[in-house]
Amino acid sequence: MKLEKKLVFIFNPKAGKGKIKTSLMDIVDIFNKGGYEVIIRATQAPKDAYEQVKKYADKVDLIVCSGGDGTLDEVVTGVTEMGSKVPVGYIPAGSTNDFANSLFMPKNMLDAASMIMKEEIYRCDVGRFNSQTFAYVAAFGLFTDVSYETSQDLKNILGHLAYVLEGAKRLLDIKAYHMKVTTENGVIEDNFIYGAGGRLTFETHLSDRFVLVLQGRTKVLWGTDLEQFRPSAGVGLRFNF
Repeated sequence: MKLEKKLVFIFNPKAGKGKIKTSLMDIVDIFNKGGYEVIIRATQAPKDAYEQVKKYADKVDLIVCSGGDGTLDEVVTGVTEMGSKVPVGYIPAGSTNDFANSLFMPKNMLDAASMIMKEEIYRCDVGRFNSQTFAYVAAFGLFTDVSYETSQDLKNILGHLAYVLEGAKRLLDIKAYHMKVTTENGVIEDNFIYGAGGRLTFETHLSDRFVLVLQGRTKVLWGTDLEQFRPSAGVGLRFNF
């Protein structure tokens, strides 16, 4: 079989107790059967997934990444900053996989790979927080460094509990940050302990032309002088001509 399309598969070999190791060849086989020549790149350090995207985004027809939310974030950031239109597939393999769980993605890695080969494009919101891109949620203040500071070895042993233990350390040093937040609703300047914002859209095809769209959004500002919590949700139908 002639493979006419190219795919770069970027994965974090340490994510989720390294479970990608037992499925790697089967995943590549699924991609080959889908008509793709596969370029395999294992990340070696933080930001490596981002650098690999910059190297291959304009040379392939599809980018697939596997790892946790951090790996996905690096890939999305790289694609966005390059202004590339190349589709991104995701095989969740992290300790918690918050993004994948929120979209009800398959937990089985081979099922996720097979779903990608169906090539049904799902449009996902991407946000900007100052100069940084995010695909799921952006936050500042208390607990927001936990996901970066938690040891990978500890995550492999304890899973989600590792984040809880790391977060507990922050309770001994709670402090406020003077922030100026600009949104479409105006400008807020105050002392804040925590702030976050995110929007998530879920689409499912009811038929070839009708798409059910579910959307949720939340904004949280928790400060010493001002507190806001603004959740919202919506549902709608889209017709594809």
